[in-house]
Amino acid sequence: MITGLFSKCSRMKKIIILLLLVCPVLMLRADEGMWLLSRLKQHNEAQMKKLGLKIPVEYIVDSLSQAIISYNGSGTASFISKDGLLLTNYHCAYAAIQQSSSDEHNYIRDGFWAMNQGEEIPLKGVDISINRVIKDVSEEVNAKLVGVKPEYSTRFGVVNGIAEKYRKQYPGMKVTVKSYRDYTLHVLYVTQSFQDVRLVGAPPFAIAKFGGETDNWTWPRHGCDFAFLRVYASKDGKSTGYHADNVPYHPEVYLKVSAEGYEKGDYAMSIGYPGFTERNATSMLIWERQNVLNPPLIKVRTARQEILQKFMREDESLRIKYAEKFASSANYCKNSIGVNQWIEDLDVCKKKAEQEREFLNSCENDSVRQAYAGMLQTMEKGIKETARYRLAQGYYVEVFGEGCEMISFISGFGRSIPYVRKERGESMKNFVVNTKMQYKDYSEKVDRAVTKALLKIMQNDLEADLLPEFFTTLKTEYKGDIDRFVDNMYDQSVFANEERLLAALNDPKWNVENDIAYQVEAQMEKKRKEIFALVSKKLDVVRKAQYQYNKGRLNFHQEDYYPDADKTIRLSYGTICDLPLGNGTVKPYQTRLSGVIAKADANMGNPDFDLPEKLRKFWESKDFGRYGENGDLPTDFIMNGDVTGGNSGSPLLNAKGELIGLVFDCNWESMTRDFNFDQNLHRVICLDVRYLLFITEKYAHMNYIITEILGE
Repeated sequence: MITGLFSKCSRMKKIIILLLLVCPVLMLRADEGMWLLSRLKQHNEAQMKKLGLKIPVEYIVDSLSQAIISYNGSGTASFISKDGLLLTNYHCAYAAIQQSSSDEHNYIRDGFWAMNQGEEIPLKGVDISINRVIKDVSEEVNAKLVGVKPEYSTRFGVVNGIAEKYRKQYPGMKVTVKSYRDYTLHVLYVTQSFQDVRLVGAPPFAIAKFGGETDNWTWPRHGCDFAFLRVYASKDGKSTGYHADNVPYHPEVYLKVSAEGYEKGDYAMSIGYPGFTERNATSMLIWERQNVLNPPLIKVRTARQEILQKFMREDESLRIKYAEKFASSANYCKNSIGVNQWIEDLDVCKKKAEQEREFLNSCENDSVRQAYAGMLQTMEKGIKETARYRLAQGYYVEVFGEGCEMISFISGFGRSIPYVRKERGESMKNFVVNTKMQYKDYSEKVDRAVTKALLKIMQNDLEADLLPEFFTTLKTEYKGDIDRFVDNMYDQSVFANEERLLAALNDPKWNVENDIAYQVEAQMEKKRKEIFALVSKKLDVVRKAQYQYNKGRLNFHQEDYYPDADKTIRLSYGTICDLPLGNGTVKPYQTRLSGVIAKADANMGNPDFDLPEKLRKFWESKDFGRYGENGDLPTDFIMNGDVTGGNSGSPLLNAKGELIGLVFDCNWESMTRDFNFDQNLHRVICLDVRYLLFITEKYAHMNYIITEILGE
């Protein structure tokens, strides 16, 4: 156990010193990395220029970075005009497009194009964040950390004190100091948020997401995955929520869009906000991902998606309600399927175990080697012991947190009803607002069908001691008939639909604790907490061992260091190139409209490949305008950079810092990229800017937007 090994402080200090002196770490390859902008000058400039960069790195950090913004904390967008026009992925803005759609105005099916600023649609729940300052403050912070105890809370307090100083310097802005490399590297981020964001334009789903889930996470691709938004501010340029008097925001910096194209081998870079990676994950952590964490997600989401898809194909109104939910669920589901497949195909666990053995063998001191071996053993023991409980936790999250929306709503808001009814004032108003938001994109018949299917999966896959109490009732009183149990619950519960719930809130005789769905959720939550208590202490031990192991592997003199992604702005660079496969075949770096037509023709009857007749006519007439090339129209392309979730919507820039494409996906062969980067197989899939300009100008006739973007 790690706690026993380091029980004496003096002994701990001696071992840590030995770890740092005698244990090297794996050197990161120069062609991988989600790089901190604050370290580009020092660590990446020479390599970037060698590959073809033509602008100063300082210009990227101090200027271009302000044009690239965080979209809702889960994606990336960029300013492309002086009037606050934003470009991001269609799938990033999908929820906004859905919330703007109705049976009368089906923007998912038909697309949306505002022909002037007065037609732009204000959006709810959208927040964009602009970087104002990115600065390495390591020297300042480290000076304050001298002599400070190494405990997390103590060091965090020091770092937060530095951040507080900058908060006073930048009032009204969000100030964060991120610490990396075991509290030796510290970066200051100062950001400004805006909430008045409006929908400007988006193509029909059939064009934006051509290929659907069939093509998702694959190359070659032919989607036109983009959307235009616009940021508004008060007349004096301040950030506010929506107001009719607001005017388009004028960013200090916006990206130049280039329709000149590119060639294979050209330098390219993406800048965005990647989510989370774990490049130092051990073989056991990857084993856990493959065998414990991913299976519940894959099984439950696959079942739910089949049900949603059936209802969505039968009813256009339900398609609008569930479009974003289905897309989000399917995206993560297919990703997890790919992760498991490529862990197997690439022997990732075996390779990681070999790296661990090499690392242990490189430690010249036996006590140090034994210390690291003990850490690995502690991780393996804890992960194996908690596996069945972690598996159960996965089912609880997927079934009750994501799948059964009625139960999920009770967990999120329903538990507050006794307080809300007693207080009645602002709390009741807020609860009613949340209720209306929940049930706006909800169908009782869909949720009823989903709940039946998911409870059957849970009953079949988990042992009795891991199931909530109501499964016993289901067995004794309903003879195991889950369908009858669920029908009874939805027939009786006020949470089954909005009308019943709002009526019950105003009924003084109603007691929420007698509601069957409320009771089911309470029993679920009780068992979930029991399971959590069983695993939490063991996982704490695993995490401490993991932290010490990773800390020891860290070479404090390593020049090519980049921290794991954490939703802060990062830069990745490489070249536009083909995708060579191990079987001797090569997938070319670019796709064209001819490929769109060929795919549509080859997949007649598959709704993922439906294509608007209007686009077919452009192909037949070859009317591509200035965006055509050799009688065809470029659509998508790939480059060998290093991105992950959160980079969706990132601008793909050329050597001059001009926008030539839009990052929207990674290839199937790169599914293990969060913990296992492979330069030969991993590719970034980008929308060619010429395709989106063609759709905007020729298909949608938004000439004023073309003028705004290209400055004509």
